[in-house]
Amino acid sequence: MTALSMTMLSPTPVYRDESAAGSKLAPRPSTLEGKVLGLLPNWRPSAVHILEALGALVGERFRLKNIVMEQRVLQVPITEGKLIDSVREKLDDLARRVDVVITASGD
Repeated sequence: MTALSMTMLSPTPVYRDESAAGSKLAPRPSTLEGKVLGLLPNWRPSAVHILEALGALVGERFRLKNIVMEQRVLQVPITEGKLIDSVREKLDDLARRVDVVITASGD
């Protein structure tokens, strides 16, 4: 039997070609108990399924106040510039409504 392996990557708060000088990650809560969990799928077809499964697992482990699943983006909302600029208002709105966010990309 062949062993499976998985590589976990940590996303950075900036594009690789930009400097992170002076920028900080958002503070992390010490627990998820009583928190509102946001689930943010991208435009890839299976992202919602991945997040539904993760949300259920987190909900089993912690007494969450609520789970908020954002609507999936149906296509990449950008023709030029950076993707973050085209979805900044949506992300800011989500950040006001939830305590933590899990995002996923899936095919």
